[in-house]
Amino acid sequence: GELYTVKVQDERAYRLAKARGVASDVTGEAQMKSPMPGLIVAVPVSEGQHVEKGDKVIILESMKMENELRAPKAGIVARISVEAGASVEKDQVLAVIVDEEEE
Repeated sequence: GELYTVKVQDERAYRLAKARGVASDVTGEAQMKSPMPGLIVAVPVSEGQHVEKGDKVIILESMKMENELRAPKAGIVARISVEAGASVEKDQVLAVIVDEEEE
């Protein structure tokens, strides 16, 4: 088996942190999932590339609107599962970002 560390935050604390612009700490592997079905317009990063929190990782078009999916944490892009022109479903894993030490 694998050992995972989980950080639990109640909804009130999460909403307060979000309103203040303070994101919760994301450690370890961060899977970027599609928030909605759509079409991948662009993937401006490549595997092995370092990204900072908030960098554009994938541009998804849904309902004729482009949505920029941004890195939830700083780290290395370990895997990109899609390419431009691909159709994706909601909750499909699009990319994985890991801590620099885990690469």
